[in-house]
Amino acid sequence: MIDGAKSFPRGFVWGAATAAHQVEGGNVNSDCWALEHASPSLFREPSGDAVDQYHRFGDDMAILAGLGLQAYRFSIEWARIEPADGVFSQAALDHYQRCIDACLSRGLAPVLTYHHFTLPLWLARQGGMTNPAFPDRFARFCEHATRRLRGFDTACTINELNLPLFIREPLMARMTSERALARIAAAEAVLHGPIDSFFLYTPRDVILNQGLTAHAKGRDAIKSVRPEIQVGVTFAVQDEQAEPGAEALRDQRRDDFYGVCLDAVKGDDFIGVQTYSRVVSKRDGSSGPEDGHPRTVMGYEDRPQALAATCRFVWERTHTPILVTENGWAGEDDARRGAFVQEALSELHGAIAEGVDVRGYFYWSLLDNYEWAAGYGPKFGLIGVDRTTQQRRIKPSAVALGDIARANALGVQALETTKVMGDGAPVGL
Repeated sequence: MIDGAKSFPRGFVWGAATAAHQVEGGNVNSDCWALEHASPSLFREPSGDAVDQYHRFGDDMAILAGLGLQAYRFSIEWARIEPADGVFSQAALDHYQRCIDACLSRGLAPVLTYHHFTLPLWLARQGGMTNPAFPDRFARFCEHATRRLRGFDTACTINELNLPLFIREPLMARMTSERALARIAAAEAVLHGPIDSFFLYTPRDVILNQGLTAHAKGRDAIKSVRPEIQVGVTFAVQDEQAEPGAEALRDQRRDDFYGVCLDAVKGDDFIGVQTYSRVVSKRDGSSGPEDGHPRTVMGYEDRPQALAATCRFVWERTHTPILVTENGWAGEDDARRGAFVQEALSELHGAIAEGVDVRGYFYWSLLDNYEWAAGYGPKFGLIGVDRTTQQRRIKPSAVALGDIARANALGVQALETTKVMGDGAPVGL
């Protein structure tokens, strides 16, 4: 133990995360690609080549390993692997095996996500998750991919399965103008059906029934091939707080957005917690960021303490091990990003000291990438990308997180990392 340091448990995993559609580029068989190119579109801009990680995966893993991180969470794209119903692409599976191997050869643990918002377009046109056959379709995909990929020991079934529970209603409430209604109509035209077919607009009853069933069947399918794989699901969890007198509203939000889902996965190998901010319930019946507090470019309250609070909440509700599968800060001010991570981890260290079983931390995201409807505006990345050249630029926050990972502690400076990686230095890859 180094004086003044806050050490994390032995074996604590340090990593970064991305999702295939947001970084790979050219995901032409997916529902998102079709929605991006609808006219008018719900998306600010199309993803295009994204940051071309499809071709640059090994180079990015070299940077990640050089920083001192130990793991990479990424998704295998269902639309590439099963471009038509029941038709599986061995070429796509070979690609993802090369990705796994690129991690392993650099000493990185690959953590796979099987469903991260996107679907094959053929499945979306069959209703997506609203189709009663969805859980079995997902299990078939999970079984097939697991049988043909090797070298990974941790997997997430569905990313932020509960997210539509709290974003669908406000999304739909904003779709009242003539322009917004035109966007919905264009989206439904390319989906050949209701907007409910797109994951982020999935109705509540579908998430709580077919969504949770899909997770369970997907988990069991993965374990039927390799029982030793640690399998969990990830949830978007906001730190729900209340003004005095608004506690009942806060408690209702906790039950509505998290409770049923958390109760359904007690006993899984782990729960992935993904936290960015807090929401305060107010006496007037509204809820949102605390007035007067700074916000990120995403509109979130800049609240690093939220992560420890959500991990405490999830642990108290489930007593199931936790992986922090996403946490991060969006904006151009990288000094604030680095400070945000330090503050979040300091609070998380306190929660772990209290007995909350948190086993790893994955920063979102490794790269500045495609943030869905917001396009390329928000910058979450530890690594910047010049999208005209695809050149990577390591930010100081990346070096700082690498120092923490190498030491497995806060308050220890790994100066050699800074010498090697530089301060915001471009990398010609």
